[in-house]
Amino acid sequence: MTEKQLKQAKSQLPQGEKFDRAYRAFEGGIRLISKKADGTETRYKVIFDADDNVRIERF
Repeated sequence: MTEKQLKQAKSQLPQGEKFDRAYRAFEGGIRLISKKADGTETRYKVIFDADDNVRIERF
């Protein structure tokens, strides 16, 4: 994932959630984890389109 793609993914996080980390999933693909102020984590699947733009989908 490039810096541009990471920035796109971070901009799509819901308000109040902050990027925590990303990792390559065993099944393939990339997962992104965000944290809320109370410490709870939310996982997202990173999806790439034909132009290498990124969108995230709650996992």
